[in-house]
Amino acid sequence: MVTLARARSDSAKEARRADILHQTLTLWQTHRYEDVTLQAVAERVGLTKPALYGYFPTKETLFLALYEDLVGAWLEDLTRHVRLGGTHSPASLAALVCTLLAEHAALTRLIPHLAGLLERNISEDRARAHKGWLLGQLQPLAPLLEAALPGLPPGASLPLLTYTQALVAGLYPMSDPTPAVHAALQDPELLLLCVQFGPALQQSLTALYAGLCTVTGSQ
Repeated sequence: MVTLARARSDSAKEARRADILHQTLTLWQTHRYEDVTLQAVAERVGLTKPALYGYFPTKETLFLALYEDLVGAWLEDLTRHVRLGGTHSPASLAALVCTLLAEHAALTRLIPHLAGLLERNISEDRARAHKGWLLGQLQPLAPLLEAALPGLPPGASLPLLTYTQALVAGLYPMSDPTPAVHAALQDPELLLLCVQFGPALQQSLTALYAGLCTVTGSQ
């Protein structure tokens, strides 16, 4: 391993931080969360593990930063499509969201870890900064969604996005069982319990979006 010189300027530190996240993403694309170690990331970047702690003190803070990068890119794509796509039905909006999640597979795989792992070992200050950043990313999209989905009242777009993520968090792990569970589900009597992520998510999102329009619109 080649150990890099210490980054001293702000621009050098930002470039080093970006490289850490890039190398983490590279590992994440081919490994499960539990198999990505800080030591492996440090070696790919050319840092010692203690030097890596200067940027990300825990694995959770590292992956939370990666999540922010990934969800920011996904929201940018969703915003662009909503701006250009005219009005939607619940089904067509669900199809769009599913298509974009498939194109951002690294984010889709990471979402199930957000509440259960990534937000568990961070400080209150980091949690507040993360939630504030996320709200700032969602708020510009809110009026666009309300215009794109007729029947969705003001204020319903943020729950729509939050519940969308919750469905991904629940359905994705169910569609990616352990080898033992996968083998058990091949029993003909158990096949109905198999979850295919794409179809299940699109069906669930369609029902969610239609329900938000109906429930909120009737109040």
